[in-house]
Amino acid sequence: MLRRSIICLPLCLSGCIAPIALGGIGVLGMSTAEERGLQGFASDQALRVKLNFQLSNKLSDFAGIELTVYRGRVLLTGIVANEQVKVDAVRIAKNVSGVREVIDGMNVQGREGLSEYTRDAWMTTKLKAALYVDQEVIAPNYTIRTFDKVIYVFGTAGTKEEMQRVIDHACEITGVRKVVNLIEVQGESHKP
Repeated sequence: MLRRSIICLPLCLSGCIAPIALGGIGVLGMSTAEERGLQGFASDQALRVKLNFQLSNKLSDFAGIELTVYRGRVLLTGIVANEQVKVDAVRIAKNVSGVREVIDGMNVQGREGLSEYTRDAWMTTKLKAALYVDQEVIAPNYTIRTFDKVIYVFGTAGTKEEMQRVIDHACEITGVRKVVNLIEVQGESHKP
């Protein structure tokens, strides 16, 4: 035990462990604040791992695809080499146990440049900030993904009015081409 403490002490003092521990605590803290809770968050992360495994093993080119998972709903975004890769990715994802729905947000074209990536990240950040400032919105309940000026909003709203406020905030973002509403309202049945 003493030997382990001596080894861990320099790491803790150097600051290597603290960011990792604090990052993990932050993710856990935010996931417990979400409506889906820690169990829902963990379930989505486990599904994401299964999807990554299946897609990376069965697709010839998985590198350009990004996954967002919220309550069993899967969003595929990114740049793919051709239409066949896109079709195959959707088919594979639909066949993974636990997937309720697959949303195809992938593009077939050349590589997205740094300026486009930065623009999309800015749109996501701006929307998240607007949601956290709005006192009538429970911001941790929403997962936002922006790709090619399209904002995808997952989450659970307490009311239809809250859902509309979130979508209105998204539509007000400068440069947004389209907003895809993937929000569920508490008490309304989920899609199969």
